[in-house]
Amino acid sequence: MRGRLAVLLAVSVVFVSMGVDAGRAANPPNPVDLLPHATPVKLTGGEWPFYGHDLSNSRSGGTSGPSIAQAPFLEPVWSFQSTNGDFVGTPLELGGKVVALSGGGSVFALDASTGRLLWKRNLAKPADSTPAIADGMVFVPLAIPNGPKLVALSLTDGSVKWTSVLDRQKGADLFGSPTVWNHTVYIGISGQNGDPTLPLRGSVVAVNEGNGDKVWETFAVPPKFNGGAVWSTPSIDAATGHLFVGTGNAYSAPAASTTDAMLELNARTGALLHSFQATSNDVFSSNNPVGVDFDFGASPNLIAAGSRKLVGEGQKSGTYWALDRSTMKPVWSQAVGPGSALGGIIGSTAYDGHRIYGPVTPGGEQWALSPDGGVDWASADGGPLHFSPTSVANGVVYTADDSGFLTLREASTGAILDKVPVGGMTYGGVAIAGEYVFVAVGTQSSSGYVVAYRADPPAAP
Repeated sequence: MRGRLAVLLAVSVVFVSMGVDAGRAANPPNPVDLLPHATPVKLTGGEWPFYGHDLSNSRSGGTSGPSIAQAPFLEPVWSFQSTNGDFVGTPLELGGKVVALSGGGSVFALDASTGRLLWKRNLAKPADSTPAIADGMVFVPLAIPNGPKLVALSLTDGSVKWTSVLDRQKGADLFGSPTVWNHTVYIGISGQNGDPTLPLRGSVVAVNEGNGDKVWETFAVPPKFNGGAVWSTPSIDAATGHLFVGTGNAYSAPAASTTDAMLELNARTGALLHSFQATSNDVFSSNNPVGVDFDFGASPNLIAAGSRKLVGEGQKSGTYWALDRSTMKPVWSQAVGPGSALGGIIGSTAYDGHRIYGPVTPGGEQWALSPDGGVDWASADGGPLHFSPTSVANGVVYTADDSGFLTLREASTGAILDKVPVGGMTYGGVAIAGEYVFVAVGTQSSSGYVVAYRADPPAAP
């Protein structure tokens, strides 16, 4: 690890942040002012079009990004400051464009290599998640209580193609992000601020990509039951056409058997195929805190243990569950930390074919599990509450959290390779594409940044 604190005290860099007027005060600090900046290069190869990177929610950039040897030399290339709230989702990249959604409902498309603003669309509604890019469009979730919406924009110029109201239940809201398969957009419905006016049933909604018409909506709990919010991003097995998603606790008794559960749906019809409940009788809300509040809030990963196809997901109990995809019966489970209402595992996990990587939310540690459930490593450094998702690429694990640092670890051992100051608290997540690493800075405050990094090792003498 490099001596970042010494660098911070010594360096004085003059750098014009893309999208920020001269003299405008940055709040939080502009990340490009915290370190010497790397030489810009044209981004080639790699993509990150969904919150989870792909239909499997792997949050893996593959061979993109710096190698283990290059990781200690990560430096900022450009930053872009939001003009309408900060950034709380994962930045997306496709075809040389970075797309980011601000908390005030503005969508920004940037040149991935330079940070230059290509277009902006202000939808003027609250947002707290990540869009999705597919088939020349950007699908933007808007967290509008009692009527959450999905808006389709042109990736070329940001023009609005259609707007769809996803659910009209009183208290309905959304926090998760969409994914796209077979010309259909899929997204979960949750409750307002996690504690909605009842009755409220969580659901998964499928929307026609071309016109925004609702294809189906499947509720997580039966009529006359409450809860089962879907906080996370669905994963889809394209080979079978099956969709996997986790659900939250019940809001009032009795608790349905599909609360605190992992569900398997037919992605074409919405039919519930199988389910697995990890915690029964969990009834929890601010005015009825009876249960333990052990939602499945992290997004599910499609993983493989040898020839066996599994779906895995972290729970707020502190346990990561791996189920057989065809039966939704447990194959293994592993407790990685304590459970709590704040979350045992609430930040989404990553999978690179070798290990599953994720956080322990209360203590701020990181861990890695083998595909058969063994603990490969667990960090001992700890930190603040860790709500952010984990990402991985090219043998390097990435996390950014409330400590104000982007942490890079060696995927095989968990050893810290670098800690890069990003200038503020963040839970938006990290995307890796080509040579670049993109980080969102913000935790629902007034202003934040998207910042691009790349490794810039010193020239050989």
